[in-house]
Formats: sequence, structure tokens, C-alpha cells
Amino acid sequence: MEKHPRRRAEDREDASPASKEDEATDRPTPRRRARDFFQRFRQPLIGLGIAGAAAPMVKTTKPHEEAKPDASATTPSPAQPQTAAPGKDLEENIANRIAETKGGADREASVVGAMERYGIARDLAEDIFDIASETGIEPKTAFGLVKTESSFNSRAVSNVGALGLTQVMPRTARWLRPGTRPHELYDRQTNMRLGFRYLGQLIDRYRGDVRLALTAYNRGPGTVDRVLKRGGDPDNGYADKVLGGGGG
Repeated sequence: MEKHPRRRAEDREDASPASKEDEATDRPTPRRRARDFFQRFRQPLIGLGIAGAAAPMVKTTKPHEEAKPDASATTPSPAQPQTAAPGKDLEENIANRIAETKGGADREASVVGAMERYGIARDLAEDIFDIASETGIEPKTAFGLVKTESSFNSRAVSNVGALGLTQVMPRTARWLRPGTRPHELYDRQTNMRLGFRYLGQLIDRYRGDVRLALTAYNRGPGTVDRVLKRGGDPDNGYADKVLGGGGG
């Protein structure tokens, strides 16, 4: 049996009109404050929601975890080194090594041979070989030239004023290298570079005829040209002496 039915109805009626009355009055109620708060922040929240939906998801990693690369990301693969044709490169490398080995062996044989034949120091023999090779003169010819001209005496002076190992005239040195002073021709490397260079130019002048170039080195190109123009033979035995090793 229900107790106090009238009171329960009154309780329900009291609760409902009270709420409506609160909404009708200017006095804020908890429900109204909540509604105002929601209305005030509704638009910014909507904007943030849209921006958040458009922004990509960023996966955060813990400090002790390493970020794993995204498999879906396409990153350009590093360019692969070009592989040259192995056969051709291998042949070139072998040829270069053989040439270097042979060149080193030829140099050593030439240097040692000159040391033994002429009784000169290794450093002088090496300078003659190296400078001759640099200037395009056959080393054997270079050794014969120095022997014939000065007997390997870097202080040699001729009766006409030629100086040093290859007996270069000061005016010829100035023509080959402007500004060269006579005392510089006593420096063996300077002297040989100028002397061998001069011989190389004479070889070019006489179209590769080494014997004729050597004769011109000794007698002068003007004299040789005059003899040749007359139909004569300018050979005076100098080329034979040089090519024969300088007679030593």
C-alpha cells in the first residue's frame, strides 16, 4: 500500500516549476552557467576540431624508443655507383702497372749504369736521367752530351764563354728563359733544363734528326743551315761522340 501519495506528487510538481522559474529569472543557475560556458567556447572548439582533423597524425616516441621509418614514405634510393667495363679497365690498369714497373726498372738500370761507367754520384745521375725524361731527350743521349761538353763538371767554362754541365751560352740561356743570369748556369738543374730544352728545339727544327740537331748544338744552327744550303755535309764527328757515350 502506497504511503503519502499526495506528497510524492507535490514533490514532483515542486521540482519542475522551480526549474522553469529559474530559467525565466535573470539570476544565473548552474544549468544556465553551464550552457553559457558551452556556447562561449563552442565555436573555437569546433575550429580546433576541424584543424585537428586536417592535421596529420604525428606519432610520438618515448625517449628510450627509436622512431621507426614509415614504410609508406617514398625516399629516393642512393645512386648506385657506375660499374665500368671490367675487361677494359683491367687491361688498362695492368698496362699502366707494367709501364710504371718497366719505367722504374729502366731508370734504375740507366742511373746505375751511368754511375759505373762515368764514376759519378747517384744524385747527379738521377738528375740527368729525370731532367732528360722531362724535356723529351733520350737519357743515353743526355749522359753522352754532358760527358762530351763538360765531363760532368758543373763549373766548366769554355774558351768562348759557354758555362756549366751542358755548356750553355749566356745569350742562348736568356733567349730560352729571359732574365737568366750567367751565374745561374752553374746550378746543374737549371743548366741541364736549358741545355736539354735547347737540344729538343733543335731536334724539332731538323724534323727529328738527332744527329743533325747534335751537330747544330755544337757548331750552331746558322752554320749547319749554311752548309746544308750549299749542299754540303755539316757533320764534324760531334754527334758520333755524344751518341757513343761521350768517349768515356
